[in-house]
Amino acid sequence: MLKNKGKYCMKNFNNNYDKSISINTTTQIWEINDDLNYKEKLLSIDEDKKTSILKLDKNSKLSTKPSFKTVEIFVLEGTYSNEFGDFEKGTYLNLPEENQEKVNCKDSCKIFRKENYRAHYEKIIIDTKTQEWLQGQGNLQVMPLVESTALVLWPKDEVFIPHRHMGGEEIYVLSGTFMDEHGEFEKDTWVRNHHLSVHHPFVKEETVIFVKTGHI
Repeated sequence: MLKNKGKYCMKNFNNNYDKSISINTTTQIWEINDDLNYKEKLLSIDEDKKTSILKLDKNSKLSTKPSFKTVEIFVLEGTYSNEFGDFEKGTYLNLPEENQEKVNCKDSCKIFRKENYRAHYEKIIIDTKTQEWLQGQGNLQVMPLVESTALVLWPKDEVFIPHRHMGGEEIYVLSGTFMDEHGEFEKDTWVRNHHLSVHHPFVKEETVIFVKTGHI
């Protein structure tokens, strides 16, 4: 049984890409699937495409039979497991095909997940805890993941230049607080800025964001 299932009956939710949106996921209520023993916070649905936060507990399942989806995942907490292995906090996965029947969690884990969006043809798995940061613009440090997707480390009191987003931008705040003239976005906030949107971002404390650009 899926509790609070109103959003999940929709084919479309937060799919107006001409409008910027932000959601502080810490204020959202978990949607509970009792049958498969997982929880979800929905961010966007566009037909078969979905962006959400998933929480899996011991013995959680996403499917009871083979079901294959294209997925992009960042492990936020715990250890996430599928047919390719066990992936700890800080792991990024971009999989052209994942069997939902094989997804599990030995204890408890939480992931940021995009399903059935554009993916690379090859499997990409990166443990960001072992990767080096590269010098970005100004004092920013960047960790490239795949094309137009990266982690960005903002040092304390960093101010970036005003800029426009060609093809939009999507952010998930992993730590600290990301800020611009439109608001303050705390840890675990999801932001999607529309094509040609403009902002002047800055931080007051060290902040790390997961960011995708040019895909909206």
